[in-house]
Amino acid sequence: MSMLSRAPFLYALCISLSSPVIANTDNEFDDLDALLNMPLESLADTKVVTATKTSLSLSDVPASVHVITSKEIERSSARSIADVLILAPGLHVTKFSDYDWTVSARSKNQGENNTLLVMIDGRSAVNPMYSGVNWDTLPVSLDSIDRIEVVLGPVGTMWGGNAVNGVVNIITKDAESAPKAQLSASTGNFDYKEFKAHHSGQISENTHLSGYIESLQHSPFTDTNKHFEDLRHLKVLTERFGMRADYQNLQNTVSVQFGGIQSREDYQWLTYTPAFLEPATHKNDYDIFFTEMNSQELFAGFQYLHEKLDGDQWENQVWVTHSESDSTNEPASFTRIDLDTRYTFNTQDWGILTVGANARIIDEEYAQFSEKEQYFSPYIRTIDDHKFLNQSYGFYANWAIDVTDSTEITLGNRIQYANITEEWYSQPQVRALQKLTDNQRLWMGWGRAVITPSRLELDTQFQENYSCSSCGYYDPATGSVYDKPVNGTIGPVDYLQAYKYLGNRELEMESVDTYEIGYRYWQDNQFQLSMSLFYSQHDNVRAYKNLGGYVYTSSAGSNTSIGTVIHDMYAQLIDPLSQETMGGEISAQWQPIDVLQINANYSYKTIEGDCNGSICGSNELPILDLENTPHHYATLHVMWDIHPTVWVSSVVNYVSASEPDEALIQAYQSYGDDYTIWPEVVTIDMSINWQHKPTWPSIKVSAENLGSDQLKEYPEQFGPFANGTQYYAELSWNFI
Repeated sequence: MSMLSRAPFLYALCISLSSPVIANTDNEFDDLDALLNMPLESLADTKVVTATKTSLSLSDVPASVHVITSKEIERSSARSIADVLILAPGLHVTKFSDYDWTVSARSKNQGENNTLLVMIDGRSAVNPMYSGVNWDTLPVSLDSIDRIEVVLGPVGTMWGGNAVNGVVNIITKDAESAPKAQLSASTGNFDYKEFKAHHSGQISENTHLSGYIESLQHSPFTDTNKHFEDLRHLKVLTERFGMRADYQNLQNTVSVQFGGIQSREDYQWLTYTPAFLEPATHKNDYDIFFTEMNSQELFAGFQYLHEKLDGDQWENQVWVTHSESDSTNEPASFTRIDLDTRYTFNTQDWGILTVGANARIIDEEYAQFSEKEQYFSPYIRTIDDHKFLNQSYGFYANWAIDVTDSTEITLGNRIQYANITEEWYSQPQVRALQKLTDNQRLWMGWGRAVITPSRLELDTQFQENYSCSSCGYYDPATGSVYDKPVNGTIGPVDYLQAYKYLGNRELEMESVDTYEIGYRYWQDNQFQLSMSLFYSQHDNVRAYKNLGGYVYTSSAGSNTSIGTVIHDMYAQLIDPLSQETMGGEISAQWQPIDVLQINANYSYKTIEGDCNGSICGSNELPILDLENTPHHYATLHVMWDIHPTVWVSSVVNYVSASEPDEALIQAYQSYGDDYTIWPEVVTIDMSINWQHKPTWPSIKVSAENLGSDQLKEYPEQFGPFANGTQYYAELSWNFI
């Protein structure tokens, strides 16, 4: 069924479900109507905390801030945090497979995800391995989220490393507002099954408790290519849980949280068995088998807030997080302690001053591998010093000054120390806000932020291997191996290739300076408009430098070869690149009538790269690859309560194709013209929900990727999976 025929089908389904009850005017729908009819909140009434760590009206924040509400999450068809972020302007969300995403803001989208800081209730969700984010294992339930605050631009002054191009702060519902006696079950194609149980209650006059458990199963990919036919039985099983207790009495608020997530992924793996090890008994080049990859994270935290009568605040947070993975790409365990304290002075005479300090201590332990494991696995990450105590300490201050009744200036800075580099670094900011009218604001700012250094880029070695029998012809004069005979070669030979990507202790800290300006307008609870322009300078961008290699030969080999050639090749991370990124975002929210809300956003960015150092020379490819990114991004989200018992929603997402330089295309011509092109992405998601009464179960039917079945969102050079059209149904029931 084509995209154009599916949309009317869902529309007709909505009408058919609602038509039999449209004439019913009884009061039985009043309670349900109140739940569904959630008006668009005015910018002046929307409170956000991410930009300044203090609660401010969204209208008065001198930064590009977007809020995704719980209503918008529920009505987006999204089943993951990454999918929800499509609703925010300025973010490039790409899906590699059914559980692998990358998300970037105002920069090139790449696997590390380390230029965007992600937090859950103020707790960093960073993976210490590479100072980035594993989107598929975030320990939070979509049903527990109150809102997601997305801040574009540098926020390093308040939050520290990785708040370079933006911050995603996932704020969960307090225990009193969490779902109560709620059970839900979902099923869909590609073996999708999900079960959730949430409950909350009051255990004393001032204390509330909430908790949840969830289980999710699905296929690791939705690519229907026949090449994957023998892998259809593979599954990914994810389990998460969480508990929260909140105590509030007068000026004191205490919150305690505990939770975790575990992911078990079936996958096909192999071990190379080169013939030179046991020539007499050698049969196959490798042994293929199925195994399971495991990762998990547990966390516990304590938050205390004291609000004084004069407006001052004192807040303290303590978080303990343990994570581990047995993946050959991330073979490590981490135990992390995060401490943060801040005091906010709120005075009428000299503005709002926030001062604070934080400490992060990470006990890192990396797996150890034998030399045989290093060479006979398809890929593996190793490190010489497998234990390390990573420490970081910071002090920050942020001062918002009312220069006049309509003008506010914000000055701030963070001084941070990291023992991994034994350096101190600064992350300052200067911002200004001008109140043009009661419902218009103009703001501008400059800030600098840095990317938290990780041992992955400083100390680890990532090794890719390939082995085959009687597959090459060796040239002793040059040390080269060819796939067919040429002048001067001998063979055939068995071939073992190991490509080693080395870290580098001499890397400079990556930093980004951003200049931005923005405008906001709102009209009561009916219309909101936000616009921003930015220019950023990103220095010390990483690239790999080829270091050459070594060739080893052995007379031992398979029966059909004359021996074995082992080729060790090396490349090392260096930091010769820089980039200038320019662009802007515009978002609008419109509620023309109470039952209809329309959200739309558009973003644009372009990257201009530069290179300095020996790697550059006449080779433009590192720069051209850096500049190869889509320019245009747009999302349309429509939410319609067509009747007190029925709502329908749709999300249309668009990402333009990239336009790589002809020289980059020609460099990879042998792989095809589209090898380096980011493909155009157009996806349509739709949901319809029916609930007869608040005491009845609700039924939600959703479809993702309508009209875009088997869509790839990455260039072919990354070997992406195609993402198929998915359908699922959810039954949810609140028993109380």
